[in-house]
Amino acid sequence: MFEINLVPDVKSEMLKAQKIRNIVLFVCLIVIAAAGGVIAILGGIKGGQDITMSSQDSRIEALSAKINSFDDLSELLTIQSQLNSLAVVSQEKVLLSRIFSIVSVMLPMNGDEISLSELTVDVEKNLIKFDAQADARVEPLIDYRVLDAFKKSMSMTKYDYGRYVDEEGNQIPVVCIVEADETGTTYNDNGSLYAFWTKGVKGCDPTDEEGNPIHVSEEEVRAAVGSSDTVKIWRTPQFENWYRNNYMSENGAISNVPHFESECTSYSMVGGRWTSNNTCSLLAEEVTISDSANARDSSGALVLRFSASIKYNPEVMLAKNKHMVAVAPSGYTNVTDSYIQIEGMFKKRADDCAEDDVNCLNS
Repeated sequence: MFEINLVPDVKSEMLKAQKIRNIVLFVCLIVIAAAGGVIAILGGIKGGQDITMSSQDSRIEALSAKINSFDDLSELLTIQSQLNSLAVVSQEKVLLSRIFSIVSVMLPMNGDEISLSELTVDVEKNLIKFDAQADARVEPLIDYRVLDAFKKSMSMTKYDYGRYVDEEGNQIPVVCIVEADETGTTYNDNGSLYAFWTKGVKGCDPTDEEGNPIHVSEEEVRAAVGSSDTVKIWRTPQFENWYRNNYMSENGAISNVPHFESECTSYSMVGGRWTSNNTCSLLAEEVTISDSANARDSSGALVLRFSASIKYNPEVMLAKNKHMVAVAPSGYTNVTDSYIQIEGMFKKRADDCAEDDVNCLNS
């Protein structure tokens, strides 16, 4: 059977073009409809945002008018600014009372005597200035060796601070640690420092789960020293004992025993022996000695009068650095936050040599 195509080729091409046009038109209509829907959605969102912003503007204006109507606004802003600066003030607060403990460690303990007649502290410049008199106590009574020894000793004087922790490493509240007796004498056992942790006092056990802030008085804590709930806690590591019981590793890490975590001193075992390294030097600059001269003290004894200027490390005075201790090269230490014994540090200023005092002038 034979088929005869009676439609010309031109007509066939035209039909195909119309079909393609209809498809393209249909797709365009769909795209236009989708775009219109998106525009409508965006318009709705923007309209909602405009309404919300208008509402917020009205609320802000109302609050602004309410604040401006407050008569004591300037005072309130001043108080708020002061409250915001309390944290900064707390970080920079100094404990001037520590100066007596620092000075007590500065003064020689080996037979030479240095007594102060005047003491000045400049906390802004971190500077201690004092007038003093040196007495070698042996011939020759006026001996500049005392000053040389004083300067060398000061260059090697350190300080130390940190925190006490329990067996699990929880920090013990500062007020719950008693480091010195009522006279200010540091608790010491053959050169090893220790303190008492009044664990039994409410609020002094960091493992308590009550979570409420508790105000502990110093009187209550000191009265608890010696009770059955008081724990003796070593500041100086008990090296051999702790190492033998796995409380201390060879690199100086301490665990599973109440102890002191120092910010300045590290410990390690070297060649089978324990060593310590303190990186906190008390002095920021070398001691300056001036105006040294022969003189006689109130009893008429020959002494060397001098003035000294000492620039100290500001970290020593900051109240945020707890359990501060000044350490002399001889190992003599003092707890700077509790030292109260200043008797004996000061003496009447020595008098200049009289013009006819040949022994004083020529010594």
